[in-house]
Amino acid sequence: MVPAPKKPIPPPWPEQAAPSETTRGRQRPVPRPLNPFVVLPFLGLLVLGAGMGFIAQRVHVMALGYELRALQQELVRVQEEHRRLQVEVVRARSPERVEALARERLAMVDPGQPAVVVLTTGTAVVGTGDPGPAPVGPGSLQARMAAVGEWLWDRLTVAAEAGARQP
Repeated sequence: MVPAPKKPIPPPWPEQAAPSETTRGRQRPVPRPLNPFVVLPFLGLLVLGAGMGFIAQRVHVMALGYELRALQQELVRVQEEHRRLQVEVVRARSPERVEALARERLAMVDPGQPAVVVLTTGTAVVGTGDPGPAPVGPGSLQARMAAVGEWLWDRLTVAAEAGARQP
């Protein structure tokens, strides 16, 4: 038998160079290769999330656009109503309108000479002049009171009819 050539036995630890001044500490480990079965699904989920975020943002912008359009239409409607009400207020405050309402609803008349009621022993006579002297006698007070009562009753009836015509 022939003896086999001997190989030199490698040292158990690879020989390391002495650390230099700039690389004190550990050496940087060698990066592992990335597994495509992990990277591709992760990138797919990232793209899917970004797409869904973009779509959600567009839907939100469209909803805000619809709401803005509805609010603009309501603003136009309210501004038109405000303008109409301002015109109505100006018209209602006009002296002609106030006078017409006073004549129609309250049965008021233009101020003129004050109406004078002349009481006689018969019926009441309404005039605008000087009443003259009132008759004196035992029954004159009762006649005067009856005439005043009739006159008041007529005025209350007219006022009640005018009030009943109010809307």
